Amino acid sequence: MGLIARALEMAGVAATLTSWSGLIRRVAPPRYTVTRMARGRTLGEPGDPAQQRRILQATLDLLAQDAPIPMVRLSEKAAERQTED
Repeated sequence: MGLIARALEMAGVAATLTSWSGLIRRVAPPRYTVTRMARGRTLGEPGDPAQQRRILQATLDLLAQDAPIPMVRLSEKAAERQTED
């Protein structure tokens, strides 16, 4: 996805994305956020629309900035799961 975002930027189309891993830095997309969410849940936990909106809004807000910008690490993380003894 990072390579696609970079290609879009080169064509004059602003792009942003979110990822669950800081490894995306190797691809160097122009704008992106990183969360501590599980793979497949980069926009938030299922059933938590408030968290999903926060992550999505923070990611879309990057479009207002000129690229490239440094990685934005969001503090959002997966909820702690309680286990039964």
